[in-house]
Amino acid sequence: MRSAIRQKINLEKLSQTKLYQSMEKIVIKSVQFEAYGQDIERLKEHKPVTKGSPLQKLDPYLDNEGLLRVGGRILTGDVLAGSNGPIIVPKKSHVARLLIKHHHQKCKHQGRHLTEGAVRSAGYWVMGAKRLISSLLNSCVICRKLRRKLETQKMGNIPDFRCKPSPPFTYVGVDTFGPWEVTARKTRGGVANAKRWAILFTCLTSRAVHIELVDEMTSSAFINSLRRFVAMRGKVTEFYSDRGTNFVGSTDALNINAINIESPTLKKYMVENGSTWIFNPPHASHMGGIWERIIGTARRILNAIIMESKKPLTHDVLNTFMYEVCAIINSRPLANVSVDPTQPSVLSPSVLLTQKTEVDYGPFQAVDVKDMYRSSWKHTQLLANQFWKRWQQEYLYSLQTRRKWTYSKEDINVDDVVLLKDSDTVRYEWPMAVVQRTFPSKDGHVRKVELRTVRNGTCIT
Repeated sequence: MRSAIRQKINLEKLSQTKLYQSMEKIVIKSVQFEAYGQDIERLKEHKPVTKGSPLQKLDPYLDNEGLLRVGGRILTGDVLAGSNGPIIVPKKSHVARLLIKHHHQKCKHQGRHLTEGAVRSAGYWVMGAKRLISSLLNSCVICRKLRRKLETQKMGNIPDFRCKPSPPFTYVGVDTFGPWEVTARKTRGGVANAKRWAILFTCLTSRAVHIELVDEMTSSAFINSLRRFVAMRGKVTEFYSDRGTNFVGSTDALNINAINIESPTLKKYMVENGSTWIFNPPHASHMGGIWERIIGTARRILNAIIMESKKPLTHDVLNTFMYEVCAIINSRPLANVSVDPTQPSVLSPSVLLTQKTEVDYGPFQAVDVKDMYRSSWKHTQLLANQFWKRWQQEYLYSLQTRRKWTYSKEDINVDDVVLLKDSDTVRYEWPMAVVQRTFPSKDGHVRKVELRTVRNGTCIT
């Protein structure tokens, strides 16, 4: 009884399989006749296909069931695909798209090479398969999530204030780096260690650098470092930074007008000092590349100094090292070192800050008190004019070319669905978001957007 039931079930499965196979052949024959009806009629009459037909190079033939297959010199075709040649499927048919989608899903959304191999191994020859597969993979949502490149836009223009001479540290970029462990105090059991961080101030025009050491990453410590910097370097027109919590907190404490912040304030500090704080968008470290690159240089210099030093690292020693780092960075050439013997000096920020160069100009002529008052300012002005002249000729023109992001791309629009890159998680866990607003730049391209996403079950912007 049981064996009879099993045989009945097998017969039902077998009949169902045969039904599917016969339906598949009927659909493919219909699609083939719709696309290559004239060639099929000629093959039935044992005539070759028409000249100029897309099937001409395939040397097609009709099998016993009337299916159009690939012929050629090897009549048995691919052994893995059966005793006959692959079945020809027209590229403009919906069946071809369904076949490619099916085998693309079977090979777990791999690339064009694996997808095309899966279709061919299944015994199908899709006309124009490479282009069709590439088109389908480009529109596959899962493939976009797993392998699509990050969106970029043509590199923006340099801000106006970076192209005009201005007093040092008028436009300043701010960032923090660290920490370092230092010996804070000695105890009976040994020594107590503490951490120190550095606040980097860089002039966005002359590329000069000033570093302040802080003992904690708080708004209060940052405000003290900022007051020391302003007392030494003078009033700052605009500050630029990322959205670090210590920076955002200090703008309220100092009453600085914070542009691009959710609730801007205009209070006493801005009225008295005329300073403006501009924050870069979150997750856009490339917009602060002008100070991020200097931080990398400062780290490498500091590591070399600490490695060569045999002294224990204390707050005073680390502070001294920071000033040495500033001196080395400020003496760096802003442009290529010239081989012209008429220009022996190097264009560096220290020339503007200290009005000194390492080049020996020979002994000065004898002057009296009247000459001192008459020409000392001229000497200072001459060094400054030489700096800005060479700065424009040698350094500013080097910023003209775009080294990457050289082509304009399609701008992101409102209501677009995007994938948010998260370096802390794997790619298939990156969250999705919807574009709420766009902020076009002066050239009309969109480089800043406001997004709405869901995090921990809560919709946030």
